[in-house]
Amino acid sequence: MKTIDYTENITDTLSFPPYFQLNYADSRLLFFDIETTGFAAAHTTLYLIGVLWYEDNKIHIRQWFNEDGYSEQALLCAFNDFSKHFDCLVHFNGLGFDLPYLRTKHSKYQSDNLIYENLQQIDIYRLIRPYKDILSLDSLKQTAVEDYLGITRNDTYSGKELIHIYQRYVARPNEKEEQLLLLHNHDDLLGMPQVSVILNYKAFFEQMLPYNIQLDITPQQLTIRFNYDSSFDLPKRIALTRHNLYLNASEQQAQLCIPIIHTTLPHYFDDYKNYYYLPEEDMAIHKSVATYVEPSRRIKATKNTSYIKQTDDFIPCFTTDAFDIYKEDPHSTEYYQTLQSLASAPQDLKIIYIQSLLNCFAIS
Repeated sequence: MKTIDYTENITDTLSFPPYFQLNYADSRLLFFDIETTGFAAAHTTLYLIGVLWYEDNKIHIRQWFNEDGYSEQALLCAFNDFSKHFDCLVHFNGLGFDLPYLRTKHSKYQSDNLIYENLQQIDIYRLIRPYKDILSLDSLKQTAVEDYLGITRNDTYSGKELIHIYQRYVARPNEKEEQLLLLHNHDDLLGMPQVSVILNYKAFFEQMLPYNIQLDITPQQLTIRFNYDSSFDLPKRIALTRHNLYLNASEQQAQLCIPIIHTTLPHYFDDYKNYYYLPEEDMAIHKSVATYVEPSRRIKATKNTSYIKQTDDFIPCFTTDAFDIYKEDPHSTEYYQTLQSLASAPQDLKIIYIQSLLNCFAIS
């Protein structure tokens, strides 16, 4: 087994990914990637394990290379032992391929105590998969995401092409082919922190705290403009339409366009057993007030009659935690709130409303 070490300077494109700063600031992260001669671990060879980590304002890369075709077990032991210094293991589809492959190899050599399996797993592939359609990605392969983000690599070979190069190398070792094999893994490792910038979209939709919120109101439309943390710049502008809502976001600015509906809608009381319905007024009142109404003019409210109606300007609502909710009937899943309730809301409730809309775009 050969062990190869590199250090790289941290640049703007190779800085520690903002998404990981937000969610794993207190954890030590180890990026890793493996190279094999095929997908089936029982019938193929593990020929390279590479790791990358940030330390002392540098990027460090270590590769364990099976240069003779017989050093699989040594690679497995070296990687397993090295992982004990870290809290999280970062990979690209590692849960789908790399980790199951290594698990099978460990079983072959009857080794246990897999330290790296006990680390928190961060699979970049699985984190971005829900956003494939939003970002119009044709493929979620790491190289495809790199292309989408405009990331260039020195390596020009596919993993499949390198299988034959490795087999040829083992039969007749030479420096040129060894460098080709190492370079592919090296670029995969360096690519992982770089492609992680795509997780800024995930943070934008799921965790972003908007600020500088501005509401522009016309008779038919509410437009919400806001800024967000510059650390989470979106690599490319996105323009999306969902449920008659429109989102446009780029760099540190975003705009949401929301239709305004002028109509009459009921607000239903969840604790309907504490209400009485007044048929003449077509409304429900609380039992503490109903005692002052003649019994002949009131009846016990049901789920269908425990409401008050309001005629107003309404906007779609995707959270039930912050505002009074209006809907056409008690079973409807389409919620509304008054435009005024948002316009007069404090900043924290406006943030909740914006986040609920962004989440709606993400899960559609």
